[in-house]
Amino acid sequence: MTLESCGLLFWNLFMTHQSRVVFIGVSVIQGYVAHSAEISFRQRFKAQNDVAFTRERTESILNTLMPVMVVEELRDFSISQEFPSHHYRNATIAQSDLCGFTRLASTRRPEEVVEFIGELFGLFDELTDKHEVYKVETVGDAYIAGQAEAPLTFKNSPLCVVRFGLEMVQKTNKWSRDRKEQVSCRVGVHSGECIGGIVGTEMQRYHLFGKLMTEVEVLESTAPEGRVQVSRACKDAVDKQLRLEGMSESLMFEERLEETLRTSKGEEHSYDEDSDSFKFISNLVGPQNIFPV
Repeated sequence: MTLESCGLLFWNLFMTHQSRVVFIGVSVIQGYVAHSAEISFRQRFKAQNDVAFTRERTESILNTLMPVMVVEELRDFSISQEFPSHHYRNATIAQSDLCGFTRLASTRRPEEVVEFIGELFGLFDELTDKHEVYKVETVGDAYIAGQAEAPLTFKNSPLCVVRFGLEMVQKTNKWSRDRKEQVSCRVGVHSGECIGGIVGTEMQRYHLFGKLMTEVEVLESTAPEGRVQVSRACKDAVDKQLRLEGMSESLMFEERLEETLRTSKGEEHSYDEDSDSFKFISNLVGPQNIFPV
């Protein structure tokens, strides 16, 4: 006799009608409970995955809005505490401007303008990863990035920031040739002190403040198109790094001989305005000299 036939015999001989009803009812309830438990398990599993995905995305967004070490610092702060601020004594910051982009944008559809700036800034973003440079912010078609001591960046190399600026020029030139457009890039690079901190209550970001930021903007605005202009302070910082690290890399600096520096809008800036670190602006770095010679 098979197990199935034994069960059927037991059902017919020993179970009353009432018992059968109870048995069926219990079985239905157990099945429903098991089904509900399975659905609950699946929902919990999906919720956990969603939470993990959201946490990863939040972490990724935070790491683009703020330096990684600042994000780590924030985890140790309570809600009642003020956001941390930092005094950087050895920062090197680069600021670029896209020459000809405003004219190009005036002749194109909005979606094309967004596409173009997205492509160019995407190239610059790749360079920040390559040179371990922190992207501070973008203002219009200006791109600002740099390095300093912790917690801004893990690495602090004036040479890397200068290389970053040189490659921004190269990448823009290649993009312009490939697109058959008339767009170039000019970059200013400066070294000195600045303050970093989180500001605002909405759309909070980590910003840098101080004369350094004002001066690097002047360096950028007075740089010739397609060139990287550095301050004397930046050149000295690069030379010091090369000397201390025993590096043989050679960059060709060309001294500016004009009496004043002039922006594309005709504004003039003297070499000795505002601060001691700024008055020595006198050097150009040729983009052709990005690699050791």
